Amino acid sequence: MLENQAPGIRRFAVIDLEASSTKPRNRIIEIAAIILEDDGKTISLKDTYSTLVNPEVEVPSNILELTGITKEELDTAPKFFEVAEDLELLTRDCTVVAHNAEFDMGLLQEEFEKLGTEYLRKSKCTLALAKEHYPELASYDLKSLCELLNIELDFNHRAMDDAIACAELFQNTYLKTLDSSREEGPSLTKIHRAHPSLDLGFLSQLTETPGLVHFNKEGKTVYVERFENLAQEVPRYLLRFTSKFESDLDTVQVESFKDSLMAMRKKEERIHKIKPLYNMEERKKSWGVFLKENPFSLRAFPLFKGKGDLLFISDNKDDAVHWIRLQLNDVEKQEFAYIDQQDQKLINRLKKERERTIRAKVRPFAQYPHDYFVVMGPGRDDDELSCHFFGGGKLSGHAFLSGQAVFGLDKAPDNIKQVRETDLLKHYFLREFQDWKTRSRRDHSIKVLKSNKKSKKNTSQSNGNVAAPENGRNNGHTNKNFRHKNKNFKKKSGTKKDGTKATPQ
Repeated sequence: MLENQAPGIRRFAVIDLEASSTKPRNRIIEIAAIILEDDGKTISLKDTYSTLVNPEVEVPSNILELTGITKEELDTAPKFFEVAEDLELLTRDCTVVAHNAEFDMGLLQEEFEKLGTEYLRKSKCTLALAKEHYPELASYDLKSLCELLNIELDFNHRAMDDAIACAELFQNTYLKTLDSSREEGPSLTKIHRAHPSLDLGFLSQLTETPGLVHFNKEGKTVYVERFENLAQEVPRYLLRFTSKFESDLDTVQVESFKDSLMAMRKKEERIHKIKPLYNMEERKKSWGVFLKENPFSLRAFPLFKGKGDLLFISDNKDDAVHWIRLQLNDVEKQEFAYIDQQDQKLINRLKKERERTIRAKVRPFAQYPHDYFVVMGPGRDDDELSCHFFGGGKLSGHAFLSGQAVFGLDKAPDNIKQVRETDLLKHYFLREFQDWKTRSRRDHSIKVLKSNKKSKKNTSQSNGNVAAPENGRNNGHTNKNFRHKNKNFKKKSGTKKDGTKATPQ
């Protein structure tokens, strides 16, 4: 076990160097390092590092042509002594992995010796490992091995590209043989090829929590997406992103949450505010199933054209129509040997019964389970809860409260942060509530509350006072609406046609 490491944890620094090849003064012109961590079950990317290095010697033109690095880039790059400390700290407690490790380690040790220090690391050589696993091959250069193992390597002789390919070669040889049951993540080379400008170092910071990701291109957010498990889902989504939108990415911004509903709400708020290009295009192509009351109908329409309660969303019309058929399939049908088509009352009654049955079936997709309630989820720490408040049949606000404070509530606090609910946000919340019934996770709970109106009425009655109007005004005069409603009351309490006095009901 390496020093300063948790038991069972191994760290590897996969390194590739590009050199000036001007012997005997061979110097480093580019360094790339990928830090991998192996816990015995999964191999995770923890960090990446890449930099050009000013070799302080003339670099032959054939080397510049081979690597694609220009003289101007090297002249303005940091010298080795300026990056040595970063490299030493990054690879501390790591086993260095390289293709032809003797060359890379020898060159690194020479550079550190010039600075008056040593660079001592254990090492693994993927060239030697490949010879052990594939003894019949004629060539063991990195490019040939990548072709053999279907590892994508488009930019051979650039440090980061070679380091990523070397990391996959290492996983296919040394690490894979340690335990064949270990989980394999998405190919780093495929992600790098799909998004060549993207620094993959952010993958090491992903947590196994819900979160929100901004996908950026040319300085603008082009897509926003929510994930239940950032560490597991984002690397795979990066590969799908290219084929889905036919675009690569420059940067990625990740925001993690403990509360999945918070991540969901933030996604809708960001899309509404910044209107990312691909989110807008995606929604323009989407279809929704809508429930209308007058006249009653359950219909599929383009998402932005439909009216009524939104029940279902899909990226194509066929799925939306299929969803409607599934709901109607279970609706009990009345069968009669003969129905008199002239009996309009019977026809209308059967029609209303069918409508009521359909409404009852789709109600969970259209309405919240209660009028006034709070959904409690994980807060920012163990001492608090993330609370989404619902009042009058819609999402009204959010607050972080202690568990003791929440369970003592009978109505929503006055100081909660107001939240704007959209039709889409309501749909996603309702769908989440439906999913809770079929999932084993128990990270959210619902507490039913009293309405503010009912609470005020109960309080005033318990004090023996007449309840004040909802607007809070009570100037001693009769309410106008009350007078207006009592016009009929006065008429009814007049005199009947037979001369007797009418009694108010």
